[in-house]
Amino acid sequence: MTYEIQTSPSTFINTRLSRRVNIKGIEFPEDLLAELIANHINSKGIISKPTFATAFEIYMRESNAPARRKFTENATRNFNYFQAQFGDLPLDELRHIHGTQFRDAQLARGLNPTSVRKQFATLNAVLNLAFRHLDIDRLSPFRAMYIHGVGDIKRHMETITPELLQSVKQRLLSHDAPYRLIGLIQLNTGLRLSEPIFARLEDCVLDHEIPHLWIRKNSLSDRKTKSSIRCVPLVGVSLQAAKKLHALAVDEGSEWFVPHYARYNGSTTCSATMNKCLLDLNFRTHMFRHALIDRMKACNDIPTRLAESITGHHSGGSEFNSYGTVGYTLEQKLAVIKRVEI
Repeated sequence: MTYEIQTSPSTFINTRLSRRVNIKGIEFPEDLLAELIANHINSKGIISKPTFATAFEIYMRESNAPARRKFTENATRNFNYFQAQFGDLPLDELRHIHGTQFRDAQLARGLNPTSVRKQFATLNAVLNLAFRHLDIDRLSPFRAMYIHGVGDIKRHMETITPELLQSVKQRLLSHDAPYRLIGLIQLNTGLRLSEPIFARLEDCVLDHEIPHLWIRKNSLSDRKTKSSIRCVPLVGVSLQAAKKLHALAVDEGSEWFVPHYARYNGSTTCSATMNKCLLDLNFRTHMFRHALIDRMKACNDIPTRLAESITGHHSGGSEFNSYGTVGYTLEQKLAVIKRVEI
């Protein structure tokens, strides 16, 4: 490396020291190389940093979102709330303080703390997935976010007595409206409301030694867990209600078990209608599920795994519970349901 003194022809006032760089035997002024490199970078454009919007785009693409409309709407709404408050922050600028400020803003607008917890579940999922895809070695700054009041606000549930269930049963039997027939199916199966509503006609199997209803994936229902995919025996008034709904669907030429509600948000409409019907009894649609579980617990000898094969729950446990190819049979489930039938 050499140095040269550059001077103007007439004066030494502008004298400066210039460093030269030798590249493969050829010397170049350092200033010239710096200018060439800068121009090259500018010609390529500035590489933008991944932002929260980038993370959300990855999340929606990789989460099979188009097949789950409710999932898409909820995730998009939570994303929009965050964007409205902070704009499109670069991922490397996200800090825990942004999470606390977002939490406080959501609580201030009156959102239930449990709902805020669900929002953070979405935000954490977005960031964790994006960090993996972008090879960013970082944990979500919103993890383990403390939210005051989570678990404190709970809707009081009426004690479900045998007398109450008989009153509910008689109310539902008084008319063959689809929502009442669905309630009667729930009475002895403990199904989630969406499960019979979003079933296909072929899922209701009546020409079998043990009539039953299949709960499985289709274009309206995305079963989120393996344990929720199951078949449940139909007995008593639940079987009679299923037969009536099946006949109505056949008459309409529908591929759905309950065509009246087989649409997006159909379960919300059905829930509102049924809850209004049972309002004076202080009974709501989700209480059918609680009532069946109460009755199974009262038997005191029904194996938890067998009960879960009916309700679609999964409480984890040992590796033994994940093995096997058959699961509990319809005969085993039928024996349980007959013991708690209303």
